[in-house]
Amino acid sequence: MKTAVRLTGASQLEWAMQKLHAYWLLSKPRVTILVWLTTAAGLTLGGWGQTLSAGLIAATLLGSWLVIASANALNQAYEWRRDALMTRTAQRPIPSGRISPWEGWLVGTLWGALGTLTLALWVNLPVAVLGAVSTLLYAFAYTPLKQRTHFSTAIGAIPGAIPPMAGWVAAQSGFSIEAWLLFALQFVWQFPHFWAIAWLYRDEYAKAGFHMLPYPDATAEATARLALWYTLAMIAISLMFAPFATQGWLYLFGAATLGLWALRAAYRFLKTPEAISSARGVLMSSVLYLPLLFIWMIVSL
Repeated sequence: MKTAVRLTGASQLEWAMQKLHAYWLLSKPRVTILVWLTTAAGLTLGGWGQTLSAGLIAATLLGSWLVIASANALNQAYEWRRDALMTRTAQRPIPSGRISPWEGWLVGTLWGALGTLTLALWVNLPVAVLGAVSTLLYAFAYTPLKQRTHFSTAIGAIPGAIPPMAGWVAAQSGFSIEAWLLFALQFVWQFPHFWAIAWLYRDEYAKAGFHMLPYPDATAEATARLALWYTLAMIAISLMFAPFATQGWLYLFGAATLGLWALRAAYRFLKTPEAISSARGVLMSSVLYLPLLFIWMIVSL
């Protein structure tokens, strides 16, 4: 009997660990970490030169993590049937059967409520509102619109651009030009990033009924051209931070270097739009560009 109890206990522990791992995957951890780091960057930039309390820092980071994870969880709970149709998403927790759709809704809602409450009680009300708006827009505007219109990318870019602004507002307790520039930078950055993904997985997206390209029946060349234009806009916005840096010339040098690197990837995509490596180049450069630029901003303050 004792052996049987031990086995049952081990099985229960294994089941609990598998559930926790499934909930972790429900947050889309790689996406959540990348977006969360932009909140941390905004908090660092906004708090530079002042002493932020450990409680404020912890609450901002915890609350922002929860609201970002909530948006991703609710997104998966909403579109799990379509995720099951695509190879790249079929093994997500809900379509693979590791958790049920109602669990996804429950966990996502709980994370969102806890995150918003944390931000409201221990950071400030504007940041809590930004967190709630970003979750609601992502889960209940962008997610359903993906099935109806290519304009969904622009809608989704709004909640995607809020995190660095929220970090700044957490530190400054208010909005400023810098906060809006952080928003604009991350807003524009998302278009080349997501269009590269959309082109790479266009067949799977079409099979699942998602409208992710710039416009209906967009060609590789058209997608690449728009990605190039938005990359140029992103670079222009990045250079606008120079007047706020104590080492303006140093910031301009780094921002221009990173911008030229991103522009080179976008230009290669335009020159060879049908090559998979070209779209992957835009995707990889965009993933690295944003954190490297934020690091450079902090270094050159």
